[in-house]
Amino acid sequence: MADLSGRTAVVTGASRGIGAAVAEQLARHGARVIILCPSSAQGHAAAEAVRRRVGAARVHSVACDLAELDRVRKAAGQISGLVGGRLDVLVNNAGVAGLAPTRSSTGYEMHFAVNHLGHFALTGHLLPALLNAPQPRVVNVSSVLHWLGRCRTDRPHLPRRYHRWPAYFDSKLANLLFTQGLATWARTRELPLRAIAAHPGLVNTTLGSSALHADGRHVEARLLEWMQARWHSPSQAAWPLVRAATDPHIASGEFLGPGGRWEWSGPPVRVRAARRARDADAVERLWRLSQQLTDHAFPPSGRPAGREPYP
Repeated sequence: MADLSGRTAVVTGASRGIGAAVAEQLARHGARVIILCPSSAQGHAAAEAVRRRVGAARVHSVACDLAELDRVRKAAGQISGLVGGRLDVLVNNAGVAGLAPTRSSTGYEMHFAVNHLGHFALTGHLLPALLNAPQPRVVNVSSVLHWLGRCRTDRPHLPRRYHRWPAYFDSKLANLLFTQGLATWARTRELPLRAIAAHPGLVNTTLGSSALHADGRHVEARLLEWMQARWHSPSQAAWPLVRAATDPHIASGEFLGPGGRWEWSGPPVRVRAARRARDADAVERLWRLSQQLTDHAFPPSGRPAGREPYP
């Protein structure tokens, strides 16, 4: 990694696991890092942990519940103030998995609300700060399991039938559709913003298993924990995200993940997304729906070139 001194990054879901590892690596190489966590207590603890491991780290925290769009807007305002109106990197890492039927206060299915919609809104609200940086980039964290997702872009926020794992898979597919949409949105406006996707492979964390335990599905949770423990640690799994956030040779719209068998572990390399994740019609439908649900988080800014997609 190059020296990141003078650059500022925001990492969501950085109180533990992969997000904490990404925040630490960025801080270790000189970046100023802002950690976004659900609560102030979690954020302060995570920031202090990075400072203990990286002596000269410049780390701050902002509390934000990504399922609540009003709080996302407020957090974006706090972040813009902290970074002085310029942000170089946004890593949309936070996520939930394996939840029992749960809805946000606005009534949206929780996997879609947190994993996609909250990050869509946060990115849109931080767009002015991102465009004040010379080479801004947004990293959306998906999953190798996006291959099992479906493009239900008519009403993903209000599914007629609910199944916990398909809901998660669909949200991870939405992360890739958003990446393609953001890359197109920036390119047609001749903006320097790069949108890059990454996935960590199979990681030894509590993502998914904690929700299963809370729902009394202990056998399923232990099986998931057994599988996750056999593969790489959060610090190893963070590298596709770190490379997506820092490598100057990665182009907008690309997808990074582990290079080992089945993309479950290994060094960070370019990987292939499912065909569904590159469906231009699905990209545009999801973009328009996300704009509607977030009260148009993305303004039609920049210099349009030709057709004006995603107003």
